[in-house]
Amino acid sequence: MNRFVQLAAQHGAEVAPGLIDERGDLPDRRPLRVRAARVNSLLGTGLSADEMAGHLRSIGFGATVSRIAETPVGDRAKRAGFDPNVELYNLEVTIPTWRWDTETETDIAEEVARLHGYENIERTVPTANEAGGLSSYQKDRRLVRDVLVGAGCYETQPMPFVAPGALAAVGLPEDGVTLSNPVDDSESVLRTSLLPGQLRALSYNQRHFNGDVRLFEIGHVYLPAPEGQLLPDEREFLAVALSGEEAPAAVAVLDLLAEALSLPAVELREASLAGMHPTRAAEVVVAGRVRGAAGEIDPEVLAASGVSGRAAWLQVDLQEVLDGPRARRRYRPVSKYPPSDVDLAFVVPESVAAAQVERALRASAGKLLARIELFDTYRGPGVPEGSRSLAYRLRFQAHDHTLTDAEVAEARQRCIDETSRRTGATLRG
Repeated sequence: MNRFVQLAAQHGAEVAPGLIDERGDLPDRRPLRVRAARVNSLLGTGLSADEMAGHLRSIGFGATVSRIAETPVGDRAKRAGFDPNVELYNLEVTIPTWRWDTETETDIAEEVARLHGYENIERTVPTANEAGGLSSYQKDRRLVRDVLVGAGCYETQPMPFVAPGALAAVGLPEDGVTLSNPVDDSESVLRTSLLPGQLRALSYNQRHFNGDVRLFEIGHVYLPAPEGQLLPDEREFLAVALSGEEAPAAVAVLDLLAEALSLPAVELREASLAGMHPTRAAEVVVAGRVRGAAGEIDPEVLAASGVSGRAAWLQVDLQEVLDGPRARRRYRPVSKYPPSDVDLAFVVPESVAAAQVERALRASAGKLLARIELFDTYRGPGVPEGSRSLAYRLRFQAHDHTLTDAEVAEARQRCIDETSRRTGATLRG
């Protein structure tokens, strides 16, 4: 003490009276219990408890190995590819005072991995508890693609941007969202319909002498934002464009999709639709709600887009359709008895939709009807002005016997009478 006083005096300092005893918090020296199996499961290794203890002792840790009673966990370790005996041992690890950063079992596992050598740890892929899969919506969307490819259609994927004025050029309202920083200044508007892109594809194919093509697209459209919503109403639509074909072709594709997806109460409702033929287009109604349009594209729109001839068109709000209700699927055995085909041509006013005639035929044909097809539409000599001829092919077939001529004749007459009563149609001679 006197020595310190002398040193302080030599340097002009004075020792303060009294004693000060300052104590700090020392690290917790209680041993940390470490499960050897847990370390192996974290690292993907199969080290024994003794090997782990040796690694820890080499850097100043205290480590003792204690055996514990065998448990069913050992079987799980064996199934995981580890030595089941590893599970039978625990480690009691004493952490040195200078390693204040080590506190948990996971910290110990890190030290073991570093000392064992990362290059000595086998690379493994963790297994998932549940296998991945497609949602119902994704499965249905794939089914739609399969049906359309089976119908001879090719998928296209145009960009969702159109040029200013492109919507108006195809008869649609010019209400698309204009981008402030478009990728290409010549295409700065988000599309509100798939029609412009499909018309460009039809025109491209005709210019390259590919003739008539059947195309489809599943893509997003951006409708004007509803009141109170900042962003546009983004929806997934389906469009089918069939060049060189008439409205019945679009309806046939719609029937294929309705059957594959079990859509309930699919109807066509007469309406005046933008970009569509004034008398050869209709709204697609599913379960009482309008979900799209089917028919032919307006000839003036086709000409403005560089497409010659006719083009059938189908567009539906795929998102609403796939998320909507479904009908119960009905199955029936395939008949081994021969069918009988009957062709009927009716003269109907232009105001009567073909769907009305078809509904009347289905209702009157009864259970013997196996298939119905509209195979011809005629306007011209022999048909009064303001009317058209619709020709249907009806296939009758029983499941338990061969139909007699009398049964077919009775079903035919019933279809004629009921269709005439419901629609005002007359049988064409």
